[in-house]
Amino acid sequence: MAASVFSPLYNLLDSCSINEIAGRLGEPGQAVSRRLESSTASLISCLAARSSDPHSMSQIFDLVTHAPTEINVSNLTSAVLSSGEASAFTSSLLDSGKKFLSLAFGTNESSILDAIGRSAGLRRSSATSLAGIAATLLMTALGRLVRSDRLTQGQLGSKLVYESAGIQNLLPAEMQYRFERPAPAEASSDLNSRPLSISTLPEPRPSLRAWLWILGVLLLVPLLLWLFNREHVRQVSQATQAATERSRLGAADLGEVVVRTLPGNVDLNIPQLGVESRLLAFIGDPSKNVDEVTWFDFDRVLFNTDSAQLRPESQEQLRNIAAILTAYPDVHIKIGGYTDNTGDSQSNLKLSHDRADGVVAKLIRLGIEPDRLESQGYGDEHPVADNSTEEGRAGNWRISKHVAQK
Repeated sequence: MAASVFSPLYNLLDSCSINEIAGRLGEPGQAVSRRLESSTASLISCLAARSSDPHSMSQIFDLVTHAPTEINVSNLTSAVLSSGEASAFTSSLLDSGKKFLSLAFGTNESSILDAIGRSAGLRRSSATSLAGIAATLLMTALGRLVRSDRLTQGQLGSKLVYESAGIQNLLPAEMQYRFERPAPAEASSDLNSRPLSISTLPEPRPSLRAWLWILGVLLLVPLLLWLFNREHVRQVSQATQAATERSRLGAADLGEVVVRTLPGNVDLNIPQLGVESRLLAFIGDPSKNVDEVTWFDFDRVLFNTDSAQLRPESQEQLRNIAAILTAYPDVHIKIGGYTDNTGDSQSNLKLSHDRADGVVAKLIRLGIEPDRLESQGYGDEHPVADNSTEEGRAGNWRISKHVAQK
């Protein structure tokens, strides 16, 4: 169920909870699950029908805002399904749930509960118990929603109306008709003197505007499916490519992850044999002087194919490098981009430069001062492996860094 009110609500009801309720009721688990959904859908639809009545919504909003943030589902179901004593907290919660149920269904409560029970062949007593559980859980879920999104009474009503439109198929078959709301002049009437009624007439034929909406949705579905499939294929392709590049870069041989404490008491989780460890060793060793030939290849920085766009997998290592540069403010580095010797050399040179620029830009966004960074693309210059083999060419496509000052 896609509605956002349903999602947190049914996260509380796992299969164990459903089976426990079904066992206590002596009803099939699948029927219990469907009727909990049906009860909740009925509640939301009835609450939505009252959204234009300020008096009713005021009472509903008051119950919702005073509902607890967390509840024990097992204790709740035990209290609802057994005649044993419940704690003061659970008893108070159940009383609020019953009032919430009454506010939603009004004087139609009996007929609605009968409809819920008949739709799955449940006993009336079972339908009543399930509605009580659903009402209490929904009240709590709405309370969390109101608090987290800072909803007003009017916004809660609008939310219920919006969500009720997408759950009509979950209602009992007898209730899948239009809910009649009081006329505007009667909106302030007492809840129980103007009970919500369910029309026995079929839905009117859709207007021209409704047909246009339906046609638009039907035309949009194939496009959305096409976009979803294309995006799925692209993501699978990129994930496969990323795994291949990680393998080629030797990511599996970087050793155990260790914790290194940087100046300023910043802890960094880095691979023992990764480039971060080698860079820290160079920076921290006073006997290691800055020269022109010492470069450190990134081992977890990846790009989209034939592109300077960094992949998400690169973020961890770039954040680590930024943390190291922050801890050692005197260090300046140069980023170099390299390719193999296949294809157009000028295109390769430009791509290598764009990739080096992209790494520098990311480090700047992570808080490193621009005057501490430099970038250059070298194309197919300075190969580190044999370009006549696929493995060698893969190794020559790389991004490296050089410590220019420490």
